[in-house]
Amino acid sequence: MKKLIVGNVKMHMENPSQRDEYCQALLQEVSHVHTQHTIVVCPPPVYTEYFCRTLDASPIAVGGQDCFWEYYGSYTGNTSPKTLAALGARYVIVGHSERRTYNHETDDDVVRKVITALRADLTPIVCVGFLSMGDEMESVRVQVEAVLQACDAHNIHNVVFAYEPVWAIGSGHTPTSDDIQTATVFIRSLVVQKYGKDTAQKVRVLYGGSVTPDNVTEVCVNAFTDGVLVGKASLSPSRFMGIVRMVG
Repeated sequence: MKKLIVGNVKMHMENPSQRDEYCQALLQEVSHVHTQHTIVVCPPPVYTEYFCRTLDASPIAVGGQDCFWEYYGSYTGNTSPKTLAALGARYVIVGHSERRTYNHETDDDVVRKVITALRADLTPIVCVGFLSMGDEMESVRVQVEAVLQACDAHNIHNVVFAYEPVWAIGSGHTPTSDDIQTATVFIRSLVVQKYGKDTAQKVRVLYGGSVTPDNVTEVCVNAFTDGVLVGKASLSPSRFMGIVRMVG
């Protein structure tokens, strides 16, 4: 299975000149990269159309950082998944810990977004995780099972899970490859219980949290994950492509 390498630019690029410089640098960097894996970048929502248009002929796909659970209506400030798809986006991040924290999103909110994203032909990247290293995997189980209950055998293989222990995001610290592999196996086991082994093998599980070119071999390749969700390092096109190179 191809690995999925996703860059989440978050709320950066405060003006169009920074946006333009980033895209041009990204195109320059990717022209020197030869990879079989899938590369995705998720820009600030106001720049989605520009990224889709600028990167259209490149190997880089575009994703949204979030979407709403309705397609249209009186929902000020929200983004329809159908709009993202119409602009050319193929993926969307759902349930990121920052959305859960700052926007008070619940598991029910996340599930509704997953379903509308799937129906809009977007691939939802569902973030799941827990606050500290000492916590058990109970919160991960609850988050994953909520999504599994809402999906069915015909669409669950289009869902991507991103395991992000919240304490690792932006901290510069990461779990060991063994810890990440344990979490990945646990998440996949939940899919097996619900849909069987054959279907579970088609569901990708990523790792996210302080991923860099220096540690991506440890947190992705050695941990046997299906890819990575990259935050801070994706703000630098050279570092982001460095991660792609290290994955192989």
